[in-house]
Amino acid sequence: MPVYDLHCHSTHSDGSLSVSELLLRACEQNVDVLALTDHDCVDGLAQARALVEKEQLPIQFINGVEISCRWHSFEIHIVGLNIDPNEEQLKALLSQQQQRRYQRFDAMLEKLYQRGVNLSSKECEADGMPTRKHIADAMVRKGIVSKPQQAFDRYIGKGSSAYVNPEWCDIPAAIMAIHSAGGKAVLAHPHGYKISNKWLRKLLTEAKEWGLDAMEVSLSQQSPGHRDALAKMSREYGLLASQGSDFHYPGNWRELGKNLCLPADCVPIWEHWSQ
Repeated sequence: MPVYDLHCHSTHSDGSLSVSELLLRACEQNVDVLALTDHDCVDGLAQARALVEKEQLPIQFINGVEISCRWHSFEIHIVGLNIDPNEEQLKALLSQQQQRRYQRFDAMLEKLYQRGVNLSSKECEADGMPTRKHIADAMVRKGIVSKPQQAFDRYIGKGSSAYVNPEWCDIPAAIMAIHSAGGKAVLAHPHGYKISNKWLRKLLTEAKEWGLDAMEVSLSQQSPGHRDALAKMSREYGLLASQGSDFHYPGNWRELGKNLCLPADCVPIWEHWSQ
């Protein structure tokens, strides 16, 4: 069976590997089909596709993106798969998202400065889309905290002193842009939002009405029980099933292609690319 990994990140957002490093690692991990899904950014897709062709890498590359959305008081991520990154509606939405990211990034640095933590954007090394992870890593490098999670817990996590509420697009706008670009809209890591089962069902009900095509069922870092629960929900709501590691950096917990398989009664999203 081919190994599909349809959710990962490069240095164009908050991943630690460049596009070329990511592709080589995917090959080393025996991934057959890979989607690059950087946050609100498609800048790495053309490079990835060109490298696969030039180096004749044994991998099928899928254009992807992960769009941050607001839903009630939650931040929800919608992955777009098999998209045309040059489609105008998608490009316009991502441009707005990127502007919001830079504004939020600057606002958090200002809040940190007011609290005695002096960080420049250059120190945060945000070569691609700036994220809170860039700030957390910079705080570790400067010795302000000993590990990134402490930065979130003390400063930039939700409810902390330097946190800034995001102003993302809503879910219908993300789904509409993905569909306009010819792609499938997928709810990313459904168990990753710290919401109750009741709220997750509400999210799936509403998103399905807005045109959601699929949900991630299989992730590297989940228990078999969680996978089975998500598989049951995908069937119940008539959603296609996707899978992905949500890879950011090499490690034992979230590794490219690791522990990714769909239960037999799911309908894989890759069987419906062109529908």
